[in-house]
Amino acid sequence: MKIAFNARLLNSPTLRGWNRYTVNLLAELSSLGIKLFLYSDSPLHESHLKRLEKDSYQVRISPPMRYILWEQYWLPKQCEKDQIDILHCPMNFGLPWSSPCPRILTLHDAIDQVYYSQNIRWHQNFSLANIQNQAYHWIARNRADHLITVSQYSKQDIIKFLHIPEDKITVIYEAADTRFHNEVTQAERLQVRSKYQLQLPYIFYIGGWEKRKNIPFLIQAFAEANLNGVELVIAGGKDEQRDTLVELGKSLGVTNPLRLLGWVDDADLPALYAEAFCFVYPSEYEGFGLQLCEAMAVGCPVLAARSTCLPEVLGDGGETFSLSKTRELVNLLQQLKSDESYYYDLVNKAKKRGRNFNWQVTTRQTKSVYQKIL
Repeated sequence: MKIAFNARLLNSPTLRGWNRYTVNLLAELSSLGIKLFLYSDSPLHESHLKRLEKDSYQVRISPPMRYILWEQYWLPKQCEKDQIDILHCPMNFGLPWSSPCPRILTLHDAIDQVYYSQNIRWHQNFSLANIQNQAYHWIARNRADHLITVSQYSKQDIIKFLHIPEDKITVIYEAADTRFHNEVTQAERLQVRSKYQLQLPYIFYIGGWEKRKNIPFLIQAFAEANLNGVELVIAGGKDEQRDTLVELGKSLGVTNPLRLLGWVDDADLPALYAEAFCFVYPSEYEGFGLQLCEAMAVGCPVLAARSTCLPEVLGDGGETFSLSKTRELVNLLQQLKSDESYYYDLVNKAKKRGRNFNWQVTTRQTKSVYQKIL
């Protein structure tokens, strides 16, 4: 079986979101004897290619050209040249209108239509960039022969808001990287504490800092919980978003115990989760919420917003809280701090639930979709 991937985002060393999904899927597919062809308009980062089985893939880099020509002309021509069985795009957009082989799109969510469309000014809808962006997404999801999405919640949103037939969509869960299931050594724990100067117990968050991630809600709840000797450590985000959160922390009187780490090394994540007092995810909208799987795999107690797909993914692996008011999250944080048996109960629940998600299962299910389409 020859499977080609639109792999152009793998030119970046960043391993978050779509790239993490793509790299893990490719790594497992490469071990199943599938011949992989990675298509891009620029060189792929070596750190991603190292994850794949040697001689299991070929990289095809196009000559310089405008993106629309690359997507609509070069991709199908290259598929024809390589005699590809299926062209798979793992990132919501990036499939050509026509193709010599079946096309599969991983559509992670309908966030543009459900969430961002409500938070965009009317005149931005008519900008050339927005019109082009919408066109790329429309072509990908409507010309794909089949869609894979990552949660039942996302599937229902795709059906409702994008009007895709139900029988055209398969739900396949994501999973944490394999290394999150490995035991985190004491040396690794001490190393990340030293590196990021984390001396106290801490509540942990990692992810974006944009509006839907709802970080001010978390800071507000932390301030109200008034947990003596506990820090709130927030990783991710961008430097230009830092000042707003710093000012909020000052206004709530939690300047010292609020730690904004910004970007952290991917290799440090298992230990950062493992050393955390708990992981809190207050997001307003997610298609999956991969951080929940990462935290659970490590055995970190998880508190997640009762919104969109998060209760589905978390299951009985942690606790959920309402986003209407901070009271529920405040109570959960205080109980975790004061009740040791409750804390260890959540540790065990996280570990048990975390074992339900693994990339070998995800990849076998994806291969089944390939076989069904062929």
